[in-house]
Amino acid sequence: MMAKQISAAPSAQSRWTWDSVPDLPQTHYLDNRIYTDEALFEAEMARIFKRQWKFVCHESELERAGDYRAVSVADSPVFVVKGEDGAVRAFLNICPHRGARLLREARGNLRGHRLSCFYHHWTFSTAGECVTIPLPQGYKHDVVRPGSIGLRAVPVGLRHGLVFVKVDDSEEGQSLDDFLGVALDEIATPIKDLEVFHYHRVEVRANWKLFVETNCEGYHELLHFLNRTTALSQPEYMKRKWLLNPNGHHTFQPARIAYGKLRLGDRSEGTLAGMAPNMHIVVDLFPDCMINARSTVVRMDSLVPVSPGLTILECRGLAPKGDSADQRRSRVRQHNQVWGPLGRNLPEDIWAIETQWANMASGGLPYSIIAREDDNRATDDAPLRSFYAQWQRLMGVAPFNIAMAQTGSMANSSEIAI
Repeated sequence: MMAKQISAAPSAQSRWTWDSVPDLPQTHYLDNRIYTDEALFEAEMARIFKRQWKFVCHESELERAGDYRAVSVADSPVFVVKGEDGAVRAFLNICPHRGARLLREARGNLRGHRLSCFYHHWTFSTAGECVTIPLPQGYKHDVVRPGSIGLRAVPVGLRHGLVFVKVDDSEEGQSLDDFLGVALDEIATPIKDLEVFHYHRVEVRANWKLFVETNCEGYHELLHFLNRTTALSQPEYMKRKWLLNPNGHHTFQPARIAYGKLRLGDRSEGTLAGMAPNMHIVVDLFPDCMINARSTVVRMDSLVPVSPGLTILECRGLAPKGDSADQRRSRVRQHNQVWGPLGRNLPEDIWAIETQWANMASGGLPYSIIAREDDNRATDDAPLRSFYAQWQRLMGVAPFNIAMAQTGSMANSSEIAI
């Protein structure tokens, strides 16, 4: 006799249905097409990543005159470089002659403080001026000569060692000071006079916003064995609050981490300026940068979105410039206990959001929930709602309903309604 098949069906009294709009305030759920829609992704690149100030590197990565970092901001190739005068400047990584890419390595130093295009050997200074055009007698127009042509400058700004650029300067926008506001105030002292000691990139098969979310909600700390054991297990930790700042920035208030519960050692020696032993503080900068300080060492995350389902994560470890060899070894060890390519937390985060992305891309879950309310305390979803409020202001699309995105013309349309 065949066993009787029993299927569980939702209770008739249940108000939850998978395919219907959740019975929640519109700010408390998301239309999951925000993670998968191609037109929406292109609009994000144009309206958020090009028009907003974007963290691109740390000043310590430009230590000597001529040092440069070549980066991608949306689809715009950009490089930042330290000039002979010590100033940091940014330019499009495009030769004004025929459009070739000037710098093809991610980092390096410009020999003789000169940048030469490999294609026709036009040469430029670190200030962006054209200094040499080969065979100049062939050009009969004054506009095509050294001194009359140069690289396309990109607005650049530095705050506490962080280097920001804003690619689209075609319209008047916020100054860097107005954009950041008070967002860095709580962490300004600990991140002062640091240098990058570790850098690695990770290919993440998920939408960029899913990784941002891991850095601005504490509820998912349940995912991490380390965080469950050393943080969430402490009643005081659960009382720490998120401060919601203008422009989508957030600060996770300081708390103490119980490293001893995992025999990771006490972090009372070599604490960063302004940090107490075992202290932890997080700052999220819209749209994609996180600064995470754990007493003795700082981690920074930033993102390079490639497509709706592919993101490059850039991870930096930072420590004080004046470290002795022993101090630096200690910080590297403490950094790698939690982060680094072999730390526990990063692989767990990536694993989680890649499963999210796969299911969202399949259409299996039309809506997801950001409905936790707990007086802005550790596991509240308030930072997610704040992030998407700023996202909505810039995109002109409601994250709980992106039906207009299905037209395929979002990136250029001026008729998208909230």
